[in-house]
Amino acid sequence: MRFSESWLREWINPPVDTPQLGHRLTMIGLEVDAIERAAPAFSGVVVALVLSVEPHPEADKLKITRVSDGTSEFQIVCGAPNVTTGIRVPLATLGAQLPDGLVIKSAQLRGVASEGMLCSATELGLPSAVDGLWVLPDDAPLGASIRDWLNLDDAVIELGITPNRGDALSILGLARDCSALFDLDITPPPPSVLVTDSSVAPQKAQIQSLADCPIYLTQVIEGIAVGRRTPLWLSERLRRAGMGTIDPIVDVCNYVMLELGQPLHAFDRAELQGELQVRRATAQEPLLALNKQTLSLDAECLVIADAHSVVALAGIIGGQNSAVRNETTAIVLESAHFTPEVIAGRARRLGLTTDAAFRFERGVDPNLPARALARATELILSICGGAAGVVAVAGGVIAQRPAIELDMAWAERRLGLAIEPALAEKLLTRLGCGLVAQGAGVFQVTPPSHRFDLSIPEDLLEELARLIGYDAFRSPMGRAPLTIGTRPETENSTAQLADFMVKRGYFEAITYSFIDPEIASLFDEAPAIALANPISSEMAVMRQSLWPGLLSAVKYNQSRQQTRVRLFELGRIFTGSLNAQNLDGVQETDQLAAVICGSRLPEQWAEKPMAVDFFDLKGDCEALLQAMGLALTAQGAAYERPVVTFRAPTQAGHKALHPGQSADIEIEGHLCGRLGALHPAVAERFDLTGAIFLLELNLDAVKNRRLPANRSRSRFPHIRRDLALLKPVALTAAELLAIIEADRPACLQSVAIFDRYTGAGIEPGFESVAVKLIFQESERTLTDDEIVGIISNIRAKLAQHHIQLRT
Repeated sequence: MRFSESWLREWINPPVDTPQLGHRLTMIGLEVDAIERAAPAFSGVVVALVLSVEPHPEADKLKITRVSDGTSEFQIVCGAPNVTTGIRVPLATLGAQLPDGLVIKSAQLRGVASEGMLCSATELGLPSAVDGLWVLPDDAPLGASIRDWLNLDDAVIELGITPNRGDALSILGLARDCSALFDLDITPPPPSVLVTDSSVAPQKAQIQSLADCPIYLTQVIEGIAVGRRTPLWLSERLRRAGMGTIDPIVDVCNYVMLELGQPLHAFDRAELQGELQVRRATAQEPLLALNKQTLSLDAECLVIADAHSVVALAGIIGGQNSAVRNETTAIVLESAHFTPEVIAGRARRLGLTTDAAFRFERGVDPNLPARALARATELILSICGGAAGVVAVAGGVIAQRPAIELDMAWAERRLGLAIEPALAEKLLTRLGCGLVAQGAGVFQVTPPSHRFDLSIPEDLLEELARLIGYDAFRSPMGRAPLTIGTRPETENSTAQLADFMVKRGYFEAITYSFIDPEIASLFDEAPAIALANPISSEMAVMRQSLWPGLLSAVKYNQSRQQTRVRLFELGRIFTGSLNAQNLDGVQETDQLAAVICGSRLPEQWAEKPMAVDFFDLKGDCEALLQAMGLALTAQGAAYERPVVTFRAPTQAGHKALHPGQSADIEIEGHLCGRLGALHPAVAERFDLTGAIFLLELNLDAVKNRRLPANRSRSRFPHIRRDLALLKPVALTAAELLAIIEADRPACLQSVAIFDRYTGAGIEPGFESVAVKLIFQESERTLTDDEIVGIISNIRAKLAQHHIQLRT
């Protein structure tokens, strides 16, 4: 929010200079982002009256003027198209210095002497919609310094207001905080006393949704002058607040919004038909907005409608068809309270950004509409003329804020600072709170209607702390036992997982939990959890997978010629459905996800580039699981460990993975993750090049490991036997190993495949697989007859599945 310091000092004048005021505001939570002057530096510019205008004998576009500053006359050669006799304009006298550094000197222009320069607003560093001289009001004092007369040395202060402090988005709100901060009374403008004209018919309104709009006021003003102009004092205050001038009526509405914090709207009464209705919109109901954008509304939008159509989107933007124009002579002023819940997020969803929505979605004082309406009507009548009718009131019942109990003894324990009850009462009263003493140091505090952020005792402590000053707090030396917590040996921490992935050559990524709904649908059939108030349409739902963020990071790297990418992320996904009353339907799951693409090794001289494949990522996954205490086979372990199995996906598999290059990861028979190649359709959607491989793993499945148990090594030699087997291609390697390991004797220590062959000499539909068997006893040496017997049993089991020895 931007505001003029002089405007604030009309309401309350703290005994500090501008830098100190900015510092004090920052220290109470109203952070000052910038302080600048109302106009850039210039000097020697005064108000002058144009006495005469004559054509230049040597130049068609130049004029010879005589101007007066009230004491002297000057001849000025001027090229402005709007120079005319009788207007008052800025005169840069000889020796004046303009913002661009130009120093005004006596000059000859086409043979005619010129003793100064008549200035436009832009030449003084001020914005202007007029091509020509800055025409000043007729009451501008001749000879007065423009800088002093308009107080252009005034400071313009820009504040960063936090979302909970919507009440501070006005001069009134800032004055309230300054009143408590400096212990001063506020001196607002005198209350508006209006004489209404009973002959002006009121504009009636009905509220169909009282929960969304508890009060709606209208006032009709007729007989408004055509050709009206916004006074310079009002346009200057709007300019210093970052607003331009549009029309005196609209400018007054904006001025009152900045002064009191209540957004207002003016309708052209001639364009309204019948009574106004405050209601919810119907599906796809149209509205041509003031910005000439056609909006398609829905039942979540609160609108103002007449008997014919929607005329405004409540609390956000008015309609073009009922807008105030230059020829408007009768208006309907609207002043209402719209609840934050019905406004929040609606403007952004429709691609709108308005000052009214910015305030209403943060909360506007529900008791303010009548005061703001009276103030705006007073200003319009004084500037534009006309007659005002009586105020038409719809609704009007405002719920009373519940009281909060504040125990100052409790406050001392929470803040670590003793605050005198009298001081607390004074500060909270200055903020507008109502206090009733309930005993020694105990108050019942009723928050003011403009403070939506005060609802619990801790909120009151925050107010006391910021007004007293955080530098008044001294943290006492705490005493706490310095005990080092123990972590179970069986726990696998996320730090261990991250360290392992980094050692395997991966980089950790951190991506947003909010993603595009269209992207979310590529990874899960179930609808994603939608945000009630998203940052943007591309971050509107909660992620159901970590893969979308990682793939976006891959795209970012590939767009910058980084083709070899190895990323992982430890994060949380969100599945289920959001219940209106609670979050019981939402499941949050911690996961590890990884992605690889590009070459297997960094570019080097010793190895030729080779692209990664499915087994590179599977190998990294196996290494990770083994490091976390899991076993890839069920035998040969020194202690019982959960067994990991990689299986072909059931049915269609994951929709984001290639159906022929993916696998489910099971631990003790339970699905806990998956890996595979990215589906080509998804890769095309992300505009990715090359083969991309993905991994995801639920952390709950690997968060614990079993403690290892000691076992002495056998003193007896192990025996290896190799089997060359012909197996059906449809039989997977995992199924083959499972057949061999079924009912295995204790002396069979391990089984592993070490070779695979297809081609000449192999029947169609079969493949050759070489398997090694390791035998060892801990108490004796095995005999050949025992080995032959065991292998014979294995061959018999294999034969039942059409697996034979290759000869």
